[in-house]
Amino acid sequence: MAMELEELIKEQERKDLENLTTALRIAEREWNNIGTSLELCGDIGVFHKEDFMVGIIEEDVIVREPLNSPTKSVSGYAPTYYPMYFLRNLLVMEDKMAEHGYKSVEAMYVFIELATKAVSRLGLDGNFSMGFGSGYGYVRTGWVAEKGWATEREIFYNEFFRGKKVNYDWDFFWGSVKKKFLINFNTFKNWKNDPDLYERETRPKVKVKPFLV
Repeated sequence: MAMELEELIKEQERKDLENLTTALRIAEREWNNIGTSLELCGDIGVFHKEDFMVGIIEEDVIVREPLNSPTKSVSGYAPTYYPMYFLRNLLVMEDKMAEHGYKSVEAMYVFIELATKAVSRLGLDGNFSMGFGSGYGYVRTGWVAEKGWATEREIFYNEFFRGKKVNYDWDFFWGSVKKKFLINFNTFKNWKNDPDLYERETRPKVKVKPFLV
């Protein structure tokens, strides 16, 4: 009985290691794709697994106080207060790839995680890196994160889709895609460098009704 339990534990550890290895391979592939799409913005460097939360978090864990993780995986600004299960999202995204391509919720979470870290290496931080990451996930997958500012998502919508046929099946190496991301990256960089500009450009548009006399 003890031997059977030991064998089961070893088998589970083997499966966990296989899943981790597979997930990291997928993450590195997508990191390189993101690097290609952002190459006009700068060089994001190589993938480092230490930069990401790849551990398994139990389903019943709720993060009430956001952790100060580099990728904001459990930030209040992230798509949800529940952990993002980065490893699981990578594996599920890959399983859905044949049928859905990148148009899955899991792919959105993966891109938010990776793109947020990518632009942090290019000088964005805090809400600016997370806002860019959320916008990246949106225009790549068609899914909208629950958290984040509508104004920040809107600039991605305006650049990629407004007045155009909406199509999420674009490739990372397209020159037009790289130019659009550069425009948006520069917007976020300018916002970060000039708080007054950020305040002016993201202030809600309030419609004032005139008094009738």
